[in-house]
Amino acid sequence: MPLDPDLKNLLQMMEQIGMPDISKVTPEEFRDFNDNASVALNHEEIPIAKVKDLDIPVDGGKVKARFYSGFESNALIIYFHGGGFVFGNLQTHDSVCRLIARESGCNVLSVDYRLAPEYKFPTAVNDAYAAYSWVLDNSGSLGIAKERIGLAGDSAGGNLSAVISMKARDNGLQIPKVQLLFYPVVAADISSKSHREFSDGFFLTGTLSAWFMKQYMNSTADFLNPDFAVMNSGDFSGIPETIVFTAEYDPMRDQGESFVARLRAGGTKATGVRALGMIHGFASFYEISRSARNYVLMGAHAIGRILMDGSE
Repeated sequence: MPLDPDLKNLLQMMEQIGMPDISKVTPEEFRDFNDNASVALNHEEIPIAKVKDLDIPVDGGKVKARFYSGFESNALIIYFHGGGFVFGNLQTHDSVCRLIARESGCNVLSVDYRLAPEYKFPTAVNDAYAAYSWVLDNSGSLGIAKERIGLAGDSAGGNLSAVISMKARDNGLQIPKVQLLFYPVVAADISSKSHREFSDGFFLTGTLSAWFMKQYMNSTADFLNPDFAVMNSGDFSGIPETIVFTAEYDPMRDQGESFVARLRAGGTKATGVRALGMIHGFASFYEISRSARNYVLMGAHAIGRILMDGSE
């Protein structure tokens, strides 16, 4: 399918404005540019009955989280934002979390995990796991049923969701009921067909992907760690039901679709949706592209139905 015309216009606009040259700016400067640009793209004000910022204890300190609640539901979606493990925060993903909350009918907790290069792997993983454990421990005061907790995330956040599901299984912690992943980074991929075809000109480039990984990793040995690249796991059984949205024009597309196949082979119920005409990051562009909005709505409705299945 042709590239979505709204996203094509966005790419042309980005080319005219010009992205920072990662060889000439610091990671902090790159983060500031992208965070500001992400917030500027989102204008829709989606009212939520209750929105509260919280602190979650983690090893070495605490991280911020934003709790969207007030629904007639005891289900919760824990959301991990994207941004290559380098940028992104509660505000850059405020609109998409509000949209998912409204359309799913579920409470949402957005987690502001610590970022690279100041906090390299596995800090983001540890923060995400601590947040999930904290929710389980505090489900009563949050008004959440432990059996109705799902994970969700986009890009790097999709990586964290997938990793936390496996860590919960391996550590004997209650696993989430479902996970919703938008174009997740699940492998250190530089050779797939999609990576070769779409590594230039479609928002996320191969050069930028490699730069993100360089900021996040300690050494190339991390590539072999399943907490870094979940496709390195030797066991794909006992994973919660998984919904994966990949983007047609995304260098990460093939690894996401391979992940679905590996989950199915391991006995996990997994649904893969290739979002036609889309690029990496489309969930954050839902106000620009009607098709992108429809894919986000599809994911929100699906996770909401699963989490509230059997509720009275």
